[in-house]
Amino acid sequence: MSQATVLARSPRRLMSGITIEDLALPREMRVEPSGGSCGAIVHGIDLADDLPGDVIAGLLALVCHSGVMILRGQSRLTPERQSVVTEWLGKPFFRDSGVDNMAMVGRTPVQILGSQAKDPGGKVAAADVDNGLKLGPHSDVQDYQVTPDFTILHAVEVVPSSQGGNTYWANLYRAYDELDQDTKRLVSGLQWMPASTQATAYGVGMQRAKAEVEKSGLKLDSDVRHPVVRTHPVTRRKALWVSSFTIRVTGLGDQEREQELTDRLKKHVNQDHLWYKHEWSKDDVVVWDNRSVNHWREAWNPDLRRTMHRSQAGSARPF
Repeated sequence: MSQATVLARSPRRLMSGITIEDLALPREMRVEPSGGSCGAIVHGIDLADDLPGDVIAGLLALVCHSGVMILRGQSRLTPERQSVVTEWLGKPFFRDSGVDNMAMVGRTPVQILGSQAKDPGGKVAAADVDNGLKLGPHSDVQDYQVTPDFTILHAVEVVPSSQGGNTYWANLYRAYDELDQDTKRLVSGLQWMPASTQATAYGVGMQRAKAEVEKSGLKLDSDVRHPVVRTHPVTRRKALWVSSFTIRVTGLGDQEREQELTDRLKKHVNQDHLWYKHEWSKDDVVVWDNRSVNHWREAWNPDLRRTMHRSQAGSARPF
């Protein structure tokens, strides 16, 4: 029986392969699977509370094994408190290239992602306004050699689900498991090249990147190389770690073969059954593990206000 079949028949089993019960979570953490290929929903926890250590440890274990952790109704979560929650996951991750620096909430590590030029309080001018376009499947900041382990997104303002803006996460363990054995042998040890930071920032409409491209032209190639198959340090599971950022798989010595393999892997990793769809409600908090899931976002009308507070934590060279 394949691992995918086992997962499908085990409604309490998380995407890493263990069950919710295996984590021995504190009693106050009530957890249920998301119903998709990855993810778990947590009830009974308010992140604004002074949480005991065993609950914090339980949250960290859950996000590592579920890939995506959803906590609804977090209306008391301030950017300052989100900063504390972020530090539970590791050192806050900051972009440092210049062309992709983002507007922050005050002196916190919390970024403003909005379809308007200011945050809801009108106190922090955003450098870039989200254009509301679809964002293709990716793991965050793959254009850097050292990438963030975790991302936290707090829904401050949302658009109706029927108007778009929903976010999807894909189970990259299952994507790897479902490769045939010949392909698994072929991709073992291969690497891939992401688009440059300039090209990535330009693609999502960041003003600094637009100005640089207008001045000096678009530089697509990157010096960054990542493993096609990434191993998670906690679960020890293998993930097929390619995405829309992937320009080309390298290591076969034949560009035509490399491009054919790139296209095949990108198609494989984006199959519909691998995704969990999240329809946002105000004050949802979603925490995800960039080492094991991709995500993409639907387009929406940017005239509708949509504001997210994002923070990222941890950083490691993928292996």
